[in-house]
Amino acid sequence: MRSIILPIGLVLSTLILAQDKGFVSGTVAFESRAIDPDGNVQDRATTTGTFGPAVGYNLSPAHVIGLALTYTGSTEEYLLNIGFTTVEVSEKRSLTTIAPFYRFMKGMNEKFFLYGQLKAGIGFGKETEEAGTSTDEVRLNTLDLRVGPGLVYLFADRWAASADWGVLGYSGMKSTQELVLGDVVTNTRGFKAALDPGQLSLALNWLF
Repeated sequence: MRSIILPIGLVLSTLILAQDKGFVSGTVAFESRAIDPDGNVQDRATTTGTFGPAVGYNLSPAHVIGLALTYTGSTEEYLLNIGFTTVEVSEKRSLTTIAPFYRFMKGMNEKFFLYGQLKAGIGFGKETEEAGTSTDEVRLNTLDLRVGPGLVYLFADRWAASADWGVLGYSGMKSTQELVLGDVVTNTRGFKAALDPGQLSLALNWLF
């Protein structure tokens, strides 16, 4: 199976500091992917979008607390061949996460800063699958804890680039499907230590 990622992904984060008291930030991301036929599946296409505002307060030059809100929605559509019948399948997922965070900042010089971040997120949402005339819905509840380093570089007046990296983390998800004979509950959990550069989150920051 070969994946084709269309060059229309965008990740943008804007950081606003008000008299060194705090900041407001926002993240927008979009990805579209087309996948070649695989077995009984044809014309598979996925789209994913993320929007994530956040607000932070500087307790001191070294200590920052904040709250992030992230919404992620995804859609996957494909044709499923079953014998001599072709069924249109649409899978949709939406997840809203609320995550308080803490940062310890360390200035290396006037333009370069390092920080360590602890972030805990609680999420809720649902997954819906429509196949022909049938529809299944599953409720989602998630928990995500992660800690990792980050950096900020002031490259121009009022502009900075920043990045954070969730190196150590714990994640858990509870999915609940309502059926006539009773709910079916599935729990998934695990720890992760990531050294993958793909876990790096980049941001463009505007300061004032």
